[in-house]
Amino acid sequence: MSNLEEYAAGGYLEVEGWGVDKELIELIRTLDQFQKAENISGALWEIGVHHGRTLILLGLLSRQNEIVIGIDLFENGQDQNLDLSGCGSYDALMKNILAFSPDVTYEIYSSNSFFLKNGVLQKMQNARLVHIDGGHYFEVVLNDMMIAQSSIGLGGIIIIDDYLHSGFPEVQEAVQRYFWISSTIKAIPFAIGKNKLFMIDISFHQKILNYLKKILPEGKNKPVRVLRYDAFCIDAH
Repeated sequence: MSNLEEYAAGGYLEVEGWGVDKELIELIRTLDQFQKAENISGALWEIGVHHGRTLILLGLLSRQNEIVIGIDLFENGQDQNLDLSGCGSYDALMKNILAFSPDVTYEIYSSNSFFLKNGVLQKMQNARLVHIDGGHYFEVVLNDMMIAQSSIGLGGIIIIDDYLHSGFPEVQEAVQRYFWISSTIKAIPFAIGKNKLFMIDISFHQKILNYLKKILPEGKNKPVRVLRYDAFCIDAH
C-alpha cells in the first residue's frame, strides 16, 4: 500500500491527537479528489498541529510543487495557549512525519497565529486545503478565519474544527461574527458535521454540492442551510 493508504487504514491512530478519524479521512480524500478533477492546486496548511494527525494527511494529499505548512505554539509557546486546547510537541510531530510521510517536505513554524511573519503569510496564499484547529477563544478563531479567508485560492476549501463542540462555543461564535461583519467572504459553507464546518471558494459552491449529492451515502446527506448557504449535514440523521 502507499503511505496514504497505510495512514488511512489505521496509521493515523498511532498519532496522538484529534481532528480526523476514518470517516473524516475518507471525506477529506473525497474533497481532494474533487479538487484534482477540477485541476485545483495550491498550498495546504494547518493552524494547530499538535502531533500532526491532520497535517500528515494534508501532506500525503499534496502534489508536486504544492507547499505544506504547519503552525503551532508547540512546547515553548504554551504560555500563550490561553484555553489549553492541546499542547503540541515539535519532537513528536517530526517523529510522526518521519514515520508516516517521509517523502513529503513540510514547513513547520512555531508561532502564535496572531504574529505570523509576512513571509509565512505569503507562502500560505492561494491555499487549496486549510484546516483550522488552533486556539478556541473568540479572538483567536476570528483571526484564523481572517487568515484563511484571505488566503484561500480558486476552488480552495477551509475546514473549521470544533465548530459544533459544546466545550468550545466561541469557535462557532467567531465564525458567525466573521460572516456578519466581513466585507470579504471568499469561502462559504457547503457541509457541516463530524464536529466541523466545511467551506469552499464561492465560485465552486454549486459544483461541490452537485458532486457530493452523487457521493454522500443515504442518511448522511441531509440538505441544510448554514449561515444562509445551502449545505449538507454529513452526520447520521
